Amino acid sequence: MAETQTGEPGGKKGLFTYQGVAVWRHSRIIEWALQIVSAVVVVALVVWFFTNIANEVRDREIPYGFEFLDRAYQTPIGEHFLPYESSDSFLYALGVAATNTIIVSIVGVVLATALGIIVGVARLSGNWLVSKIAQAYVEFFRNVPLLVQLFFWFYIVLALPPVREGHVLGGLLYINNAGISLPFPQPAGAETGAWIILAALAVISGFFAYRLLSARETQTGRPSYPIWAAMTTAIVIGAAGWLIISFIGGEAPLSMSSPEPQGRFGRISGGWTIRAGLMVLLVGLVIYTSSFIAEIVRAGIQSVNRGQIEAARALGLTPMGALRSVTFPQALRVIIPPLISQCLNLTKNSSLGGAVGYTELTNVAITMTQTAPAISIFILIMAAYLAMSLTYSLVGNIYNYRIRFT
Repeated sequence: MAETQTGEPGGKKGLFTYQGVAVWRHSRIIEWALQIVSAVVVVALVVWFFTNIANEVRDREIPYGFEFLDRAYQTPIGEHFLPYESSDSFLYALGVAATNTIIVSIVGVVLATALGIIVGVARLSGNWLVSKIAQAYVEFFRNVPLLVQLFFWFYIVLALPPVREGHVLGGLLYINNAGISLPFPQPAGAETGAWIILAALAVISGFFAYRLLSARETQTGRPSYPIWAAMTTAIVIGAAGWLIISFIGGEAPLSMSSPEPQGRFGRISGGWTIRAGLMVLLVGLVIYTSSFIAEIVRAGIQSVNRGQIEAARALGLTPMGALRSVTFPQALRVIIPPLISQCLNLTKNSSLGGAVGYTELTNVAITMTQTAPAISIFILIMAAYLAMSLTYSLVGNIYNYRIRFT
């Protein structure tokens, strides 16, 4: 077949052709055109929506703007991990509240994931009692609203004795309706910074030991116990650094501070107190989210072909060894995407902390609306939650992309 002037066999010459096909019939051109039109429509709707909001705000003379961020907040924040004074600015107070939310979300995600994996594996246990207990756990906690669970745990904590009559275990652990006070290490000075650096190097060394021994185990087929080797490496290096710094500096990098009642009201000073609001919020978020994660883990494990498990057992692996080395790595491809969604849900659900007395981002923002423009405050809050959620999503998607090709 002779070539036409388009340079393609049998191609059609014309201004409105692409790869020899009319542009209004070419599937790729149609796909691009639809995407462009859709994008234009979405942008137009968003612009129209926010323009209407701006016009209504201006016509109704609703206060807005961000000039207030430099003003002093003049309101105490009950619990804060960053140093805070009432004279600090609105912007810094939002940062303190955001830090409270971030810490709860990170700790909650770690604990909920660990508990969810345990419960999910227990649901597949060959032991009838263990399996049924795990099933009852999942069915109960995932079907009761989170706010109801938070109030339940809150009233459980309120039922504890007051501070002066609280329970004391071994003279070190104080349990009362204000929270739990326990011993906590305190920094000793420059030695603390030096040991933290050595501890970080110890963890990195343990990680490389794990990677090296895992690769050796895969190549040779001989057990190398990478987890135990990594833990031993990190502990030995960290302990050696502790001894060396203590000997050179004359004091330990960290000293233990123990809680003690002070004053006529018996308030606890020293150590670290996990306040009731934080404790209730963490317990509620972890238990509620772990019930969903457990089902995700169960479904992921069951998605692995049964032949893989039988082959692992035929090679002499124990049930736990087969789960760790064969089943679970393959199940992660199914587990990770919905697990990311549950991590995002836990972060957003932390906004219920104000209901149980924990001063997280939303709770502080609602208080701020009494002296600052509500619209501006909630724009900042939405941006903060969006940033946290996108960060979790990015980290999870990067990990998901990596395990897809391993």
